[in-house]
Amino acid sequence: MFNRDECSEVKERILQEAQKLFIKNGFKGTSVRDIAKASDTNVAMVNYYFQSKYKLFEIIFENALDVLTKRIFETITSDLPFFELIETWIHTYYEILFEYPQIAAFILNEVTLNPEGLTQRIKNRNPYSSFSKIDERIQEEIKKGSIRETPTADFLLNILSMCMFPFMFGNLAMTLMEIPRETYNGLIANHEKYVIQFTIHALKPCNEEVKTANL
Repeated sequence: MFNRDECSEVKERILQEAQKLFIKNGFKGTSVRDIAKASDTNVAMVNYYFQSKYKLFEIIFENALDVLTKRIFETITSDLPFFELIETWIHTYYEILFEYPQIAAFILNEVTLNPEGLTQRIKNRNPYSSFSKIDERIQEEIKKGSIRETPTADFLLNILSMCMFPFMFGNLAMTLMEIPRETYNGLIANHEKYVIQFTIHALKPCNEEVKTANL
């Protein structure tokens, strides 16, 4: 029999190897047998500690979602200058999704199969105070004339969709373009810069766009 320390070490090893496999092969492309082999355990042990592949994926997703939401909420409630805040916000999405691409895969899966569960997961992290803060910042910038009239809900949806989409549909994009993961990752890294520029440009008042065009 394993003692408590050995059990903890085995569970952690399974989690680490499962995360690597989910990142490399996706949820559907990873089997319990693959995880058992990579973690030097067996299928029975994986099922004993985690019940199922989905439960194991849930744990990894929850940990990754904690990292993502913590960093995002810290950014959008910070006192950074507004446009610097936007740039940092977008960069944080890309940085964490590169490290935890399973977040995007899991969200896509949950939107289809368990939207109520996903909604509750997000609500449990109390996003409302952070969203209220970014709404206040947007209204302040509108009053100052530094950005155009911008509905906060639309703005939040734009940021979320532009940052998440390349990761959610990465496998489809790679298949259609017939390129390897490394090449696609390079494209996404460059796309981050485009998203930042596009977002800031879309926020700028029309008179600033005219000034920029005339330079």
